[in-house]
Amino acid sequence: MTALAMYLAMIFGTDVDSPSWVSFRNGGSSTINAADLPLTWSPTEGIAWQRELPGYGQSSPVTWGGRVYVTAVVGPQKETCVLLAINANNGEVLWRVESPASSGAPSNYAVARAAPTPVVDDRAVYAFFEGGDVLAVSHDGHILWKRSLVRDYGEFDNHHGLGASPVQTAESLVLNIQHDGPSYLISLDKRTGETKWRTPRKSCKSWSSPIVLSQGERTVVVVSAGGSVEMHDASTGEELWTMGGISGNNIPSPTYDGELLFLGASLSDFESTTNAARSNVCLKPNTAGGFDVLWRAKRAMCDYASPVVAGNCVYYVNRVGVLYCLDRVTGSEHYAQRLPGPCWATPIVAHDRIYFFGKNGVTAVVRSGAQWKQLAVNRLWEESSPPVPETYVETVSGPPAGGERPAGSDASSRGGASQSPSGFAERMLRNDANGDGKLVVEELPEESRNWLTFGDKNGDSVLDGDEIRAMGEEFRKRRENSRMLSRDPIVYGVAATDNAFYVRTGTRLYCITNLKTDEATK
Repeated sequence: MTALAMYLAMIFGTDVDSPSWVSFRNGGSSTINAADLPLTWSPTEGIAWQRELPGYGQSSPVTWGGRVYVTAVVGPQKETCVLLAINANNGEVLWRVESPASSGAPSNYAVARAAPTPVVDDRAVYAFFEGGDVLAVSHDGHILWKRSLVRDYGEFDNHHGLGASPVQTAESLVLNIQHDGPSYLISLDKRTGETKWRTPRKSCKSWSSPIVLSQGERTVVVVSAGGSVEMHDASTGEELWTMGGISGNNIPSPTYDGELLFLGASLSDFESTTNAARSNVCLKPNTAGGFDVLWRAKRAMCDYASPVVAGNCVYYVNRVGVLYCLDRVTGSEHYAQRLPGPCWATPIVAHDRIYFFGKNGVTAVVRSGAQWKQLAVNRLWEESSPPVPETYVETVSGPPAGGERPAGSDASSRGGASQSPSGFAERMLRNDANGDGKLVVEELPEESRNWLTFGDKNGDSVLDGDEIRAMGEEFRKRRENSRMLSRDPIVYGVAATDNAFYVRTGTRLYCITNLKTDEATK
């Protein structure tokens, strides 16, 4: 077993060499030691089965014991939370658990729809929904417990919903509840659902998921969001270490390879690419129990997908689908190559292959290493005839107020709502502490302070009303096509087992395998 496999086995009580994909990014590495994953497929070859799902969902699948578990929300206001257990071999639905949502929102492109990915262990599947509901369901489909974080701790104030996925230790679930209202990191007992601890966090819009690490005898939780990265004791919630000075880290999640910690960050609105790249950071543990910066990227950045590590290289994919391969220890750039399209799902690493599952259903398979070598390009559907939802109907209503960014699991509703310049100005001026109709840098949220450099056209270090409205017009132009770019089919997340991929779009689940159809359905 590799060092990474041993680390994951210790943290999650399972062996990465086993054919299970237990959580979002399989514990944070998006790596599996699979023996026989397919290299090539097409709409007519290699797809063992596909199944239309109820409602809509943006979570990734998880697998355990020959089953695929996947979530969805149903209803025009996302009134019902759904968890499905599906036979991994033939796509048969084994059971379906439904639970009423504690709070709702229009089921449309601008709002998270079953965005958080569940986690699974030998006892149960644990699902969190952006409406605030958490469920533990046994492998035979019985609800063991459920609770509403909204009822216990207040409504979530995020116009696009929450998308951060839970992580797990042997005994607990940990969730990052970060939004414009009172935010917190919370640990729930897996057996009862009761709160073990709850630690306040800075309020901001974030969809980055935490990860669990081992530091000597201590298990810790690392969260990268809102302009900083923090480490907490997994047993108590105590903050052990923090580092600020990061921007654009509200969607990509951190990646740990058993030795080094990689932070992904995207190009924020009104930010320079140079500054954004510097927030894609590699950290190494120090003797004080925290981390030091080992290097900062010069060009490479993420947007939706998180970084992945393969061998001596780390890989980043930006918003237009440019892949950057860097040396994992020095940060030096080996190459930059354009993929067939942007990736909203984090790539999967299997031995010496990296699978980049494009938003558009096109997957590029690349050989790991410092030299660019593309092994295959595969389509999940024909470009001229993409599958359309069979039963899901998007709620016909305007997007919610706001529009800064869509919510995300691996990608969530990655479009963003279009809004008027006046709406943008109104939202910006909520930060106007002294009510003078202007903004200085101290009044801006930390992660948005670079906006002043972009918007301050007269150089007086203040954003006045005209400058704020001009920024709103620029923002509107950037988002005007977002509605059409956020329509299904979109590949949101992927899970892998020993010989198959399970690919999830908003309304459909695909099984891709090397096995012939008759073998796969036995």
